[in-house]
Amino acid sequence: MLYRSITTIFIILVSAAAVLSQSGRSKNYSESRVITERGKAGPGVADAKAAAGTEQDGSDVIKVETDLVIVPFRVSNRSGRTIPDVKQNEIKIFENGEEREIAYFSDLAQPFTVALILDMSYSSVFKLKEIQDAAKKFVAQLRPEDRVLVIAFAEKPIVLCEATGDRRILNIAIEGARIGSGTSLYTTLDLALNDKLQRISGRKAIVLLSDGVDTSSVHQTAASVEKDLVESDTIIYPIKYNTYDDVQKSRRTTAPIQYDEDDRPYTVDIGPAKGERQEDYAAAKEFLQNIAADTGGRLYNVTSTTNLDQAFLNIANELRKIYTLGYYPSSERENGASFEVKVRIYRPDLIIRTKERFLRR
Repeated sequence: MLYRSITTIFIILVSAAAVLSQSGRSKNYSESRVITERGKAGPGVADAKAAAGTEQDGSDVIKVETDLVIVPFRVSNRSGRTIPDVKQNEIKIFENGEEREIAYFSDLAQPFTVALILDMSYSSVFKLKEIQDAAKKFVAQLRPEDRVLVIAFAEKPIVLCEATGDRRILNIAIEGARIGSGTSLYTTLDLALNDKLQRISGRKAIVLLSDGVDTSSVHQTAASVEKDLVESDTIIYPIKYNTYDDVQKSRRTTAPIQYDEDDRPYTVDIGPAKGERQEDYAAAKEFLQNIAADTGGRLYNVTSTTNLDQAFLNIANELRKIYTLGYYPSSERENGASFEVKVRIYRPDLIIRTKERFLRR
C-alpha cells in the first residue's frame, strides 16, 4: 500500500514537471499580426517563377501576375534594430491557418520613392528651422537611388518639389516651407496617395510629420483616407508630436474680452472649436496609429529635436531593408471572401511588420 502511494505521487510529480516545462518553453518562431485580405481567387499560374520574375525598368520594379499575392514585410528585434539576414528557408506563410508554398522571395534592397509631408501649422514644440534641419538630415540618410517629393501643408497642401534624387533641390524645397494656419491633413494625404504616388511605380512610402489633427479638409475624411489605403501599396510612417497645450494657450490668449456694468474686463469663453478638443486629439492619435498599422509602417512619438532626428534616422534605416514574398492563394476561395494571412519566421523574439489589409483587384 505504501509502495503504491509513493509510486502514484511520483507519477503526479513527473507529469506536473512536464507540464510546467512545456508551458515555460519559449516559441522558436515569431509571427506577424493577422492580415485580412478580401478578394477573388483566380486560376493558378503554372510557372510561378515566371509570374514572380523581376523586370528592370530603371528602378528594380517587381512585375507579377495578379493571381500571386505579394506580401512585403520588415523584421526587427525587440529593441527596434532591423534584422538584415532573414533567409527564405526560415519563413512560412499561412492563409486561414493553412501553410501555402512560397512562390517568390526577395531580400534585395530596392529603391524607394518617399513623400515627405510636413505639417506647417503653428506649434511651439518645434521651430521651423528645427523641422527643416531634421527633414534635411533624413534626406541625407537615404540612398542615392532613392527619390523624395516634398509637400508642406497648413490650410492647403503645397508641393514644394516633385520626386527627385537631387539633394540640392530637395534641401531648397525643404527650406521653402513656411508656417501657416489651419491643417488640411486628409486633403494632403489624398493628394499624395491618389495623385503623386499613384503615378509612380516601385516601392513607395510616406513620412508624415504632424500632430494628426485636421481642421480644414472639406471633401476628405479619416475614413476616406483609410479606405484608400486598403488599395494602396504605400507604407506610412507618421511622426507624431502633441500640440494640445499650444492650442489651449492660444485659445486663452485670443479669447474675446468684454466689460461688465462696472467697467471691469472679463474673458469670454466661447468653447473649443474643431481641432481644439481632447476628443479631436484622441481621434488624431487613433488615425495615425491606424494608417501606420494598416500599411505596415510604424508610428513614432516625438517631443524634442533629439528624438525627432532619431525617428527620421530609424525610418531611413527601415526603408533600406524590406523583404518581399509571394504565394498563390487557395483556388477554393470564394469571390469577395475574406481570408487571414500570417507570416512566420523561425527565430524567436522578432517583430514582423507587414501591411495588414489587402484588396485584390
